[in-house]
Amino acid sequence: MADAALVPPVDLPALLRRFELPLLQYATRILGDRDRARDVVQETFVELQRGKRAQLDHAPAKWLFTVCRNRALNICRKEKRMTYLDEEILEKQPSHEPAPNERIEQEEASGFLLRIVATLPARQQEVLQLKFQNDLSYQEISEITKLSVSHVGVLIHTALKTLRVRHGQAARDFIPFNPRFAS
Repeated sequence: MADAALVPPVDLPALLRRFELPLLQYATRILGDRDRARDVVQETFVELQRGKRAQLDHAPAKWLFTVCRNRALNICRKEKRMTYLDEEILEKQPSHEPAPNERIEQEEASGFLLRIVATLPARQQEVLQLKFQNDLSYQEISEITKLSVSHVGVLIHTALKTLRVRHGQAARDFIPFNPRFAS
């Protein structure tokens, strides 16, 4: 009881606003199912509300992503399958309504990049998502994935190097549309 009195209350609404969407995207990528991912994120916040707040105070992102990942992986273990990329979520990111040809180009380029990313090993995809979509540090990614910080760095470096090479090879075939307007 004395320990509970020393731990300050968690600002649950602020944490929910900050982390709900990134956790939902992360869980959806692991599970391949947005509805099940919602359940996992909800369970993560329920667990947060029940306790373990002392661990959370030092690194809320680390705690939330770790709990969310573990819950999602438990579901995958039960079902013996993992899907690592959900294009639907990535394509639904808000944008500033470009011209129709620009939107089509962006969708093609996005799909193009996602197809290249999908060729990477699952671990490389996971660390790239944590780093670039969720803006986590190597240390936080290390603690979430239970890999060493140097291994996280190697995975990210190798993934980016592979993406550059594969993008360079495939981009030669990608020709952007430039409409000509009558003057």
